[in-house]
Formats: sequence, C-alpha cells, structure tokens
Amino acid sequence: MKKWVYAIIMLFILSTVIPCQAGETDEDKYKTWVEKEVNWLLSAEEEKEFKALQTDEERDKYIELFWAKRDPTPGTQENEFKVEWYKRFAYVEETFKSGPQRGVKSDMGRVYMLLGPPAQTKAEAGGMREESAGGTQLEAPPQIWVYQAMPELGLIDPFRVTFRQYQWGYDLDNQTDQRILRAMEQFPKVVQFNPDLKEMPAYRFKLDASSFEGQLINDFIASGQSAEQIPIQLSPHFSQAINQSTYIYFAVVVDTKKAGLKNDAQLTFFGRLEGEQGHNEEFINLVEPEKQKGDQIVVGFGVPVVPDTYTLYLGVRNSDKTKYSLMKEPLEVPNFWTGDLALSTIILSAKVEQVKKQKDVEPEEYNPYHFGQLKAEPRLDNSFKSSENLNVLFQIYNAKQIDSEVSLQVEYFIEAPEGTYRLNAQEIKQTVEAGKSISGGTEVPLAPLKPAEYTFKIKVIDKNATKIIEAKVPFTVK
Repeated sequence: MKKWVYAIIMLFILSTVIPCQAGETDEDKYKTWVEKEVNWLLSAEEEKEFKALQTDEERDKYIELFWAKRDPTPGTQENEFKVEWYKRFAYVEETFKSGPQRGVKSDMGRVYMLLGPPAQTKAEAGGMREESAGGTQLEAPPQIWVYQAMPELGLIDPFRVTFRQYQWGYDLDNQTDQRILRAMEQFPKVVQFNPDLKEMPAYRFKLDASSFEGQLINDFIASGQSAEQIPIQLSPHFSQAINQSTYIYFAVVVDTKKAGLKNDAQLTFFGRLEGEQGHNEEFINLVEPEKQKGDQIVVGFGVPVVPDTYTLYLGVRNSDKTKYSLMKEPLEVPNFWTGDLALSTIILSAKVEQVKKQKDVEPEEYNPYHFGQLKAEPRLDNSFKSSENLNVLFQIYNAKQIDSEVSLQVEYFIEAPEGTYRLNAQEIKQTVEAGKSISGGTEVPLAPLKPAEYTFKIKVIDKNATKIIEAKVPFTVK
C-alpha cells in the first residue's frame, strides 16, 4: 500500500452511508455529489466529463471509477480512502454550521476534508486588531489546529492552521503559509493512487480459511511442511494484463502415473502469493487437461497480480480430495508498466494453428499460448525433434510511437556449442493503438541442427527510441 497515511491521518475500516434526503431526485443526487461530496476532489476536467454524461447508468459508472482511481488497494472491495472521506464529510456537515459558507464549503470544512482531523486544537486570546483602512476591530479568539508533518504534501515539519473571525464565522487566516495552501491544492492529485485506471479492477479473491484448500495453505505456511502426492513441474509465464498488473500463467506438467490419476483427471489448483512489498493474492482454479503425452498431462491457470517479488505457496488436489501436493517457490513478477521497452515470456512451440471458433479465442493476457486467432501447442520442457519446426512467439511492450507508428527491428539468433547462427530479422513498422502490445515471432526449421543444447536469443531494436532489449530462452534438439 502506498504511504499516504500522512495525508489521511487515520483510516477507519467501516461502512459509512450518506443517505439521500427525503424526496431527493436523481438530478439532486448527482448535483450534491459534484457540488458537495467531492467538491474538493473533483478536477475541472472531471467535472466537465461528468456533466457531459447523458444517462444515470453512465453517471453511476463514472462515480464508481472515480472512487476506484482513489482506492489505495484497488484489488479489494474495501476502499479505505472513500470510507475516510465520507466519514469526514459527515463530521464536517454536522459540525461547521455557522457563517455564510457552511459544511464542506466553509474554510474549516475544507481544511478538515483535505488535511483531516488535527492532532490538537488551541484557542488563543482575542484582542484588538488594527485595520489597514484605519480604525480598530475587536477580534474574537483565533482557533488554531495543530498537525503533524505531511511529507507527501510537502509539509515536512509539524504545522499550524489558524482561523480568524473576520466577519461571521471562522475563515482561514489571511496570512496562512503558502506551503499549507499549496498542500491543499496538491491533495486531490496525491490521492489519485490509480490515475490511469480505465475500467473497474477485479476484486481480490480470498480463500475461505475453513475450506479444505484454505486449511491446507494456512497449515503449510505455518509449518513449512510440503507434500508431493501429485508430482508436478511448474513453469510461470508473464505478460501484461490491465490496470498496472502483470498476468502470471502457470503451465503445469502433471505425472499422472506417479500420482495414480487418469489422464483426463480434473485438478484444482489453489494457493497464496505473498509479496515483499505487501501485495498478497489468493486463488483457486479448477482446470482440465490441455494436452496429454504418455503418462503426463499439461494444465494451465492464471492470476493477475501487482508486480513484486513473491513467495508462492501452491497446492493441487484431485477431485475427491484424497490426494494433494503442496510446494513453495520464489517468484519474481516483472513490471511491464514502467514505460521501458519490454518483452513478455518467450513461448517456444512445435505447432501453431488457427483457432476455428471465435469463442475459443482468449485475450493475450490470459493465456500466453493464444495470440489473437493463433493458438500454440504447449511444449513446457522446450525439447524438440530435429524433424520439427520451432515457433517462437512473444509480445513487445512500450515501443515508442511517432505519429502513432512504431518502428522496430527484431533480430533472431541461435547460440550453439559451435557458435552463433544469425537468422532473418523482422521489421515491424505499423500504426499501433496507444498502450497496446505488439506481437512478434518467427518459425525456424530444426533439421539443420544437430542434437544438442541451444539458446534462442531475441534482440529488439526500437528505432524511434534508439533503445535495445534482449532476451534468451534455452531449448533442446533431440
């Protein structure tokens, strides 16, 4: 979670409902939302966008996404910032009722909404104040709010906010420090934790702690005692998903003979990913075999996660829960959202075919073996016969665009024991929608190669950005 506690002071994880007034229409509801509830958060551009919407459905979706952009934990249903904001709103509307501007429109209301409740309040003695135009004005005791430092707002030391009664009600002191005023202006930007969010994120799944799978994982994490009743080989593949996340697709080879399972067995995979930066994910997936080979089956499942260094606690069980395995592995999840030129996991396959049915086409981020209308056959051990062709598939991210067009050169090499073979390069010059990945790949006949261990190397040159990235993957020719 981002460190925004200085700006928020304190979060209360509870539900706060702001009920509509009796007889309030939908038009009144949306007007109240704009003019009062989010008055100090809504940018001029957002207000213009919202007022241009035509239907209540569009407005409701906009409001939902508005809060998702300001959710410090977008993968969970709880939006801690929204809860705290409406808690403040209820307090401000009930407390600051004097003066021409009341509630959130008052100076005290604005400061409370943006800086939160003060750590301490003080009242100094009143007195006489000399007016610049001449004369003397009786001055009510000023109200002083004392705050701890808020580094994320540029306030690195404790500070005080003073309110004075110039006419009717308390207003900000005319001599208020400019750093405090700038901090309040900056606040709406600081709390946009996910400013590039285009759609609502999927909420994070939680294993039921009382379930068979939940108990196994919790006991495994506590004891460290693994199990191997169902032998598996795990291979993670990484690709760009949505909303700043990376999709991990786990391709798994299951030894059905050693496990005493049929080759059409359904298996349930479950587990937890614990990140060093506090990102945690849990999952459970019922999967069916994608491919059979002798006494082995290949299955796959995936989950989107925030890029981080994780520890994977993985479990797998058969359909009647009589057999299971538990394993623990480190997992480094790459970040494809930095803006730097990047490549997905490189897929090697002996067979690529056209997908016949549109319903069988999966989004690229959900299965690394599916590329639009093409589907590659998994070959997890990267072992091939010399009579086969080697298909190499991958995605390119963050290529620089000039006039919406990318200009890439993709060079291919095979590093062999006797030297390096340079293959035909690929030129990619095309118009690409901003933020979209670019598919790359080639097909290589393996007949000229002797049985041995090899490395396939890809070199991507972004001519628009004068950047180069390389990636390698080992394979074997038998």
